[in-house]
Amino acid sequence: MMTLQNALATAGSNSCLPTLPLSNTALVAEGGGQRGIFTAGVLDSWLYKGFNPFDLLIGTSAGAQNLSSYMACQKGFGQRSIMQLSKHSNFFKFHRALVGRSAVDLDWYFSQVEQHEHNLNVDCALTRLKARRLLFSATKVSDRRAEFFEPKADNWLTMLKASSALPILYKKGVKIGQEYYVDGGLSAPLPVEEAYRRGAKKIIAIRTVPKDFSAQSPWAHKLKSWVCNSNRCPKVIDLITHHENAYQKTLSFIDNPPEGVQVIQVFPEKSLSSSLVGSSYESLNKDYTMGVNMGLAFLKQHSSSMVAPSAQHHR
Repeated sequence: MMTLQNALATAGSNSCLPTLPLSNTALVAEGGGQRGIFTAGVLDSWLYKGFNPFDLLIGTSAGAQNLSSYMACQKGFGQRSIMQLSKHSNFFKFHRALVGRSAVDLDWYFSQVEQHEHNLNVDCALTRLKARRLLFSATKVSDRRAEFFEPKADNWLTMLKASSALPILYKKGVKIGQEYYVDGGLSAPLPVEEAYRRGAKKIIAIRTVPKDFSAQSPWAHKLKSWVCNSNRCPKVIDLITHHENAYQKTLSFIDNPPEGVQVIQVFPEKSLSSSLVGSSYESLNKDYTMGVNMGLAFLKQHSSSMVAPSAQHHR
């Protein structure tokens, strides 16, 4: 594997120029907590190459955060957010859940994202979305149905928070309108089916687990290992069952897509070193570099077939 410096040198330093989207072409990004640093590496390599042919982008949890920085054209934003904010001692303290508080402090996290040092350039993202749609998945608490929100200038971070609110570990969820919502990964862990329902014929899915991983989601079982020691195990097992059913349904769709639909996966070549939370800096750096390399490998194989005709004409 190339070093990070060599990988980014290979990617180049292309400025983030507007690109023409291809019709019916979608990008879907899985969640996974700090494992999302792999996705950050993939997308940064694409930003360095000025590659964004997608007319529909759908993200879940950490995937939604990574797609936000991708559309804002902020290279390194996802990496910094994971390595600085999600590693901060204020972000995760499990003992808080034992006294009725949120183990994962998303309020603190997104208050930092609003500050200049970590600021997400929403205005830039909205400008680049004029020819595209960006959706975040979240799970409605009342019926556990997945819903897909289109972020606007005045609610972008709220929608991200809803998509990222791990059940049990973050209060009762995020209130939007009259409903509460939790992590989109509960009901739409990898929303390729939603991309298909919205007309996508070519779907690129960035995963945070290896291609052959299909048995159990690390997201849900990490939650089980934490919470089953605090007398909430029946509820957690119920959540895991719901999540696993959704995950298996998605994998079946990927393995057997409808006629005329192509699903291309970008995935780690082996299990990531990082975890949902609590990853070492060494693990995070390693997984980010792997993401950059896998992003470049994808471009080498597929980028020539994913250029809008008018853009190709002017090359």
